[in-house]
Amino acid sequence: MVVKETATKFAILVFVCLMGILARGADQPLSVDDVRLLLIGGGAPAKIASLIEQRGINFHLTPELEKKFKDDGADTSVIGALRKAENKPALKTANERPAAPPKEQPSASASSSSTDRQVAETLATIEDHPAADNQATQSSPELKRRNSAQKTSAVPAPASSPLDREVARARDVNPEPKPAKADLADPATGQIQNIIQEFASKEKLFKEARNNYTYHQSNKVEEFGADGDIDGVYEQEWDILYDDNGQRIERVTYAPADTLKRLILTKEDLYAFRNTNPFVLTSDELSEYEVKYLGHVKVDEITAYVFSVRPKELQKGKQYFQGVIWVDDRDLQIVKSEGKPVPEPKTKGGENLFPRFTTYREQIDGKYWFPTFTTAEDTLYFSTGSVHMKEVIRYSEYKQFKSKTRILSATPTDQPNAKPIPEPPPNEKQ
Repeated sequence: MVVKETATKFAILVFVCLMGILARGADQPLSVDDVRLLLIGGGAPAKIASLIEQRGINFHLTPELEKKFKDDGADTSVIGALRKAENKPALKTANERPAAPPKEQPSASASSSSTDRQVAETLATIEDHPAADNQATQSSPELKRRNSAQKTSAVPAPASSPLDREVARARDVNPEPKPAKADLADPATGQIQNIIQEFASKEKLFKEARNNYTYHQSNKVEEFGADGDIDGVYEQEWDILYDDNGQRIERVTYAPADTLKRLILTKEDLYAFRNTNPFVLTSDELSEYEVKYLGHVKVDEITAYVFSVRPKELQKGKQYFQGVIWVDDRDLQIVKSEGKPVPEPKTKGGENLFPRFTTYREQIDGKYWFPTFTTAEDTLYFSTGSVHMKEVIRYSEYKQFKSKTRILSATPTDQPNAKPIPEPPPNEKQ
């Protein structure tokens, strides 16, 4: 998204608790990657600030690092804790060993195995409790496997509701951290790469299977003023169809006037709506990413492996995902992802910034996990100012496409002047 006048950035809170890392490894100060991975993993700012105060840091907080931490979701409490940590050593208890001397600051793309294990300990049980449909706030979609015998070809669209209720459906208002399950064994080191290869192969099969489904996608973006009131809204809904040649066609079914005052949705944003937010990591793209194992956790009714994902190299004209993914440990498919699109290109038209998002999948056919809900709430920081925004994307009405069906038009009859929205190739986004 680019800004018309001003813009900002905030971090969406994902249910990740810091109990494990607070309890272990207290003899080592935090590195740059420790802090960044904790932020990317979605730890509560109060918990991260407390951990910084307890452990200390082994680096100098430069303005450049401070900006990176803010981009990753650090608020004023985290930044304040980092500034204080530079001026005093980490707190020690009677049973702790002396703190290790500061280490050389690692590169932004490097991450030691000990860091990954510490972050893994923060990935605790995420157990959302369903709320009644008539309550103002609702819990996130539950991740649970369906009985393989109960296969369905379609999922009805959820009842419409205000955007705040949509976002509340993806996160409790005041989630309480819960300790990680100690009985979930980590795979052997030699097995981790096999797991990565297997889930990437499964994801390729899923991507091919999804191309045989039609579905409905609704996209909504709201921007807020300084008083917290909604200043403008972008909203558009599509039917995703496929012709006899397997080519995707998007038919606009709802497109009220765009009233956003400061934000402009770019073709990169639309590409993210279609491809990056419902993130799929197949064996074809695996070589482009650095995938690191973080832990084995229970989330809702399933157990999952957790991995950090970041691009190895940013190529011009391509959009990537950077963040954390949860992979079902039985089906070996991504069931949840949290992160943001990268890079954030700068052009003659201005800065193009993206919000941090969370996407949930649901097992709708007893075999594949389909994306059903994406939410983002962020404050995008532009050089000219900041804008607080919310984004909700819903994917619904999945129906297996029969090749005998002939699609004659991609333009809805009630909107004769509307044009189909072709999917832009990745190499034409800039």
